Amino acid sequence: MDKRKIWNMGIKLFWNRLWVRKDEFHSSLDIDGDAIIDMDHKEFDEYMNDLVRRRNIAHERDINK
Repeated sequence: MDKRKIWNMGIKLFWNRLWVRKDEFHSSLDIDGDAIIDMDHKEFDEYMNDLVRRRNIAHERDINK
């Protein structure tokens, strides 16, 4: 695994998952093109499911401000 893949699919995604922001438009909830370029179909599906889950949490937090 090269350094770019470790950063994009490992460290950066882990960091974005640590804390779901209250702002549903935060950049951590954008699709990360650099990360998905190296994903296989299963990893992409898991990534999208997690992204939708985090966006929904942020949306609920944004509504309840």
